[in-house]
Amino acid sequence: MVIVARDGSGDYTSLQEAIDRIPDGSGAPTLILIRRGVYQERVVIHRNHVRLVGESAEDTVLTACAAATDRDRNGLEKGTFRTATLMITGNDVEIDHLTIRNDAGDGRAVGQAVAVYAAGDRGVFRGCRLIAHQDTLFCGPLRIPNGTEDTGARCGNAEAYYRIEDGHETHSRQYFEDCYIEGDVDFIFGCYRSWFEGCTLHMGPRGGWYTAANTSAAQPYGFVFHRCELTGSCAPGQAFLGRPWRGSAATVFLDCGMDEHVAPEGFTDWDAGRRVTARCGEWHTRGARADQSTRHPAQKRLTEEDALVITLPAVLGGWDGWRPDRPVPTWFLCGDSTMANYGPEAAPMTGWGQRLQPQLPDAGYVQNEAVCGRSSKSFVEEGRLRDIASCLRAGDRLVISFSHNDEKEDPARHTTPEQTFPEYLNRFIDTALERGAQPILATPIARRVFDQNGHPVPTHGIYPETMRELAKRRNIPLIDLERATMALLEEEGEEKSKRLFCHVAQGHLHYPEGLADNSHLHERGAARIAKQFVEGLTGKNYGEVKNALTEKPEQDLEKLIAREDLVMSR
Repeated sequence: MVIVARDGSGDYTSLQEAIDRIPDGSGAPTLILIRRGVYQERVVIHRNHVRLVGESAEDTVLTACAAATDRDRNGLEKGTFRTATLMITGNDVEIDHLTIRNDAGDGRAVGQAVAVYAAGDRGVFRGCRLIAHQDTLFCGPLRIPNGTEDTGARCGNAEAYYRIEDGHETHSRQYFEDCYIEGDVDFIFGCYRSWFEGCTLHMGPRGGWYTAANTSAAQPYGFVFHRCELTGSCAPGQAFLGRPWRGSAATVFLDCGMDEHVAPEGFTDWDAGRRVTARCGEWHTRGARADQSTRHPAQKRLTEEDALVITLPAVLGGWDGWRPDRPVPTWFLCGDSTMANYGPEAAPMTGWGQRLQPQLPDAGYVQNEAVCGRSSKSFVEEGRLRDIASCLRAGDRLVISFSHNDEKEDPARHTTPEQTFPEYLNRFIDTALERGAQPILATPIARRVFDQNGHPVPTHGIYPETMRELAKRRNIPLIDLERATMALLEEEGEEKSKRLFCHVAQGHLHYPEGLADNSHLHERGAARIAKQFVEGLTGKNYGEVKNALTEKPEQDLEKLIAREDLVMSR
């Protein structure tokens, strides 16, 4: 996790700097947590697979002031498409709980001023607040060549056209869930297929058009608003559902509520060449403007049968069957140095969490937040659990594995197995359950310690047993890595087991004096332990466990936990 904080408490103070430091070709999403504050900068997300999370939508604000009437270095007006506070040119970018504003002001004075320019494919916005005046949100391709001055080398993989107004057919898609979008004239516009789920669209005092779609005639869908609420602070009748930026504009409102600010006629023609057609319509409108008898005569009065065809998979599915309403779960790993990631300079030392991603039984992303030297206590007291909590969502997993440092006498880390250790573990468990995520306890891996008869010796005292008892009491899954690794040590034997731990001879590039570490893993051992963890999840009853982890995180799992094939006991 990368942390951006204005006060210097994170990794960066600038969001753009954090994005620019993301390495090219990263497959798993790069998670960037933005701490509360007002960030005054214009940002371009040109990388793929990025997830931005604000600590809270109301208190985490990205803002800038750029308008169409501003002049560029050649003295020419910049125009609409070079004003965005946030431009996204990468694919698979998700924005969670962030306010994005353009504070340039009233369009009658400054012209268009875009808050968000969504130019990539598979873009997702959840719980965000997008606020401007004229042209708040643009869902469409990158305009070139004029846009290059503001985006620089940050063009990403977005589609690019010389004239966006031409409305080329596009396969790019955007998804908005539980967002608040405010503006006045044409404040949601563009040609991309875009689905708005449970959003609030708020018309400003000036009044105007909620939408201006530029859908190509070859595209069956444009903007779809599902279970949204249309509100306004303008005079009654001064807010219109939309006008066609292009004659083939496609915009439909399904099961949406509309107050008296919406004009009785709904959609309006733009001009003689861009008129409302049956590609614009409503179904099951609620509220003060539910009467469709007064609507524009050309717009379609959708039947229930018509509406049933307009589904999220139909609109956004595309060639890849994209379902942004079903986010891929993230596996957040909380633990110590035996689980943590190591850089190439430490090779071959490797944490088992570092080898978990390729072995996951289902689609999912591993976010390894384990840190060397941490105990359950210090992990919490340093605010690491708080940061993870800001990013947790329903369906995610929170894997909790401590003990190695809880056993130490250092007061900043030490916990007692009878009292403070379970108290801190419960804080992890409660954090996960409060957010609809699944907590999973994993006992610590065994150290490579053998007795005089060549049998492995447990070294963690009663800490693992505390975890076993807590798992039963809280009815949550437990993977017993201590017993699993003890069995592995028994099987390998005292000499052969060295290959699993970080034992290297003198003269090694990273360890010139050699190393004989019986706590930390060699990359071979890390892969074996990751495999044991996954086998503990799946075992012979994978279907049952999968159901428990995805659908009923608080159900009674005691019988499942007790089975050998889950616990990995021997």
